[in-house]
Amino acid sequence: MSGRGKPGGGLVRTHKPEDVQVTLNLRISSSPQHIPLQSPEGEIESTRQTAYPRFDIRIHASVKSSSHSNLPVTLATWRTPLERPLHEDETPSSSPVWINSALTPFRSTSDPSRCAGPPELGYIVHRRGGYPRNLRESWDFVTVPSAESGQEVVISHHLPLERLRFWSTNSDTDTQFIRPEKGERFRISPSEGSLGTFWWRWGDLDEDLAGKKFCNDEWFEGSIHESQHGEECLESEGENGFGLVMEVENETEVEFI
Repeated sequence: MSGRGKPGGGLVRTHKPEDVQVTLNLRISSSPQHIPLQSPEGEIESTRQTAYPRFDIRIHASVKSSSHSNLPVTLATWRTPLERPLHEDETPSSSPVWINSALTPFRSTSDPSRCAGPPELGYIVHRRGGYPRNLRESWDFVTVPSAESGQEVVISHHLPLERLRFWSTNSDTDTQFIRPEKGERFRISPSEGSLGTFWWRWGDLDEDLAGKKFCNDEWFEGSIHESQHGEECLESEGENGFGLVMEVENETEVEFI
């Protein structure tokens, strides 16, 4: 089982079973699951109404197990599968708008060396604000409903298919660009190193945690940033996000037809 370490290192944390307080269950889905190609060129088919069909990747999260099954869980989403899409005003002009650093290149189910994805897939982009003392000033957080509720939270990503590229990792030197084949399927999944968080706490963003400051003083210990918050600033329930793990129940596949 794994979590996350300090942001600067992004280390995966290893947990003993008795240290885990909450386990999140993740499901990956996509729509549509079949994307038409023009034959014989192997390019994505366009229509008169829109240049490319809309393609969405959805991350479903629910609480699988918890030491407090009646409580929701709020967590920082940066560099996790639950990170929401960036908007144009949140990233430098040189950076792409569509991005989720937790997703790995899509792999062909028939030949894992054949990959697909937008050029920026897997890049880590820092939102404006870096590491503020109050993490809510620039970090995103999401609340996952309690285990007893049986509900889930869904994060949707629209991937512009005009940015989709196909390549092979077989080449020892330069990237070899390829074309998808009819009937070829590509699997979409998160990286193992993204299955955790840097900060989490029991509660709901819009209810008992509304208006509260979130902090992690350990990141600034012994530095010029060190200061006292008092009771108004809430630390992570587990140090550096320790105690929360994520498990992937199922991934998704898309087929080019």
